[in-house]
Amino acid sequence: MADHEKTNISVEPIWFATQRVLRTIVQVGIPAFLTFAGVLPTIIAALGLPVDGKVYLWLVSAAAVVTAVAAGLSRVMAIPTVNEWLTKIGLGSVPKSAAERQAAAKQIGEVSPPQITDQPHS
Repeated sequence: MADHEKTNISVEPIWFATQRVLRTIVQVGIPAFLTFAGVLPTIIAALGLPVDGKVYLWLVSAAAVVTAVAAGLSRVMAIPTVNEWLTKIGLGSVPKSAAERQAAAKQIGEVSPPQITDQPHS
């Protein structure tokens, strides 16, 4: 990438990263356990296949794995370097345009980061 194409952004560390992980566990865990332990056994039984304790154990384990992977990804995404990269591609914790304005403001010492928003300048 040429120098003129480099995007200068400034992304503050994510506040309460652990809380974000816990929220992800709830957001993913509830539907995963409802699906794997509630819906899938019904579908399996409707297909005429036996649904015994081993099947339930496997399904609940699968729900736990899905939830754990989602929580792990949530934590990785809260790492400042990863969040900065995600912001560059439009998936960060703040909009790319806000991060660009924050970087420009920091360079000239104009504003402190909490005052930067994604609202258009008036």
